[in-house]
Amino acid sequence: MAQIFYSCDSHVVEAAEVYDGLVDRFGDRAPRVVDGVNGREGVYLYWPKLNRPILVGRLGIAGSRLDQPETHERMKHGWEGMNPGVKDPVARLNEQQVDGIVGEVMYPSLNMFTFAVPDREVAQAVMQRHNDWIRDYCSHSPERLIGVGCLPLPDVDEAIAELYRCAKMGIRGVAIPCTAPVAKPYKDPVYEPFWAAAEEVGLPITMHIFCGAEWGMSLPDYWDPIVGYTLSHAGIWNTVSNLITSGVCERHPKLRFICAEWETGWLGHVLKRFDHAIYRSRNDASPDLKMTGSEYFKRQFYATFEDDDIGVETRYSIGVDRLLWGNDYPHHDSIWPRSQEVLREIMAGVPDDEREAMVWKNVQQLYAIDQSKLPVAAAV
Repeated sequence: MAQIFYSCDSHVVEAAEVYDGLVDRFGDRAPRVVDGVNGREGVYLYWPKLNRPILVGRLGIAGSRLDQPETHERMKHGWEGMNPGVKDPVARLNEQQVDGIVGEVMYPSLNMFTFAVPDREVAQAVMQRHNDWIRDYCSHSPERLIGVGCLPLPDVDEAIAELYRCAKMGIRGVAIPCTAPVAKPYKDPVYEPFWAAAEEVGLPITMHIFCGAEWGMSLPDYWDPIVGYTLSHAGIWNTVSNLITSGVCERHPKLRFICAEWETGWLGHVLKRFDHAIYRSRNDASPDLKMTGSEYFKRQFYATFEDDDIGVETRYSIGVDRLLWGNDYPHHDSIWPRSQEVLREIMAGVPDDEREAMVWKNVQQLYAIDQSKLPVAAAV
């Protein structure tokens, strides 16, 4: 049987040119690409004022393992150590075919961390450069390469302006911080003009892991990295709950939110507990809510998964039409080039129509993808 597979969680690794000229404009406030930093070998994106170097090569090593010495050597070489399609969108189409997929929705890599930069003027400039670059990268095959633009929330006026600019450029989805600042959560009325503008524009709004408005996605700083990663979905659930219980979703029913790369095996249980929590503490939620919390989720939220068999097993508790599969290419966590093997394992016994929804139909509807402009579906 022929089946279309479309990744709804992949990434670009932004080219060095995205950061060209920023040092001339902002001096030490600006990020720059450097060869070696703080005694470490390798190509880094470095923000001097923040002293937070990002090893470029780690973000583009799909198909390699972190426990192999040769992988760490490869990572030192930055873009030169990556597969050709990471830099070249034409070559990327061939890498899609290697994995048995026909297209990708692509989030940032280096700029996942720009959301948390406290120098908002510089952060906004970087996001504008990112959005210009992703538009050009995707122009080579707009139905197979869907790039997500970055919006500089919590700066509401600037985010609205960039939202309209992205829409005018033809960008088909936008990202906001997955976790808002602790002092300014998304229930704050200051965001209301943004939610209204986003509903009007109609683009899907993504909240991707690691894209918090504050370092560490506002999770407890006493958690060690293992606990933080294991329970990272606590961050996105705080955001989802905030958007629902504050009445944002009730006031703006056409908003569509995507929780990207948090996996999904935890969601069914949390949604059930969420409804009970609202029942127990009804005065802590907006009096305007007309549905249960889980009903708002199943109307306006989506969640991506990669190889989460537990999420697939509990799909009815989440909603089959809420689930979006992705391969996370080209990150080291990616299942590329083994996506077909992994999907056969985690989708064993899943009816054809439900599998098609999770790997193709849901993303097609969300991004209005023209199937006639895609290559012939893979045989599975």
